[in-house]
Amino acid sequence: RDSLETVPTIKKLRTKAEDIRRSELDKALNKVGEGLSKKEKRVLEDLSKGIVNKLLHGPMAALRCDAGDPESVAESIDNMHALENMFDLKNEEEDIKKMLERAGRK
Repeated sequence: RDSLETVPTIKKLRTKAEDIRRSELDKALNKVGEGLSKKEKRVLEDLSKGIVNKLLHGPMAALRCDAGDPESVAESIDNMHALENMFDLKNEEEDIKKMLERAGRK
């Protein structure tokens, strides 16, 4: 199960990974040119999705916890903060609030 606090991080990490996957796949397909069949393109698409899913499995598992176990929740929250830092998943809204607080506003 996901702690509710980790859900936005899970979504941001998945979105970032998907954006990178799609961008890199598009670059590769453009380099190859028009010579690929639909089936070959689909194979590359599936390959890229499989790689991303395997790479994200560990980080996603680290964000899941037993919501009824405070120790498990605390560990997931620590993992969430670590992943946010590692993958630069800061919430823009939080960044704006911090900037306003530094400027003496709320």
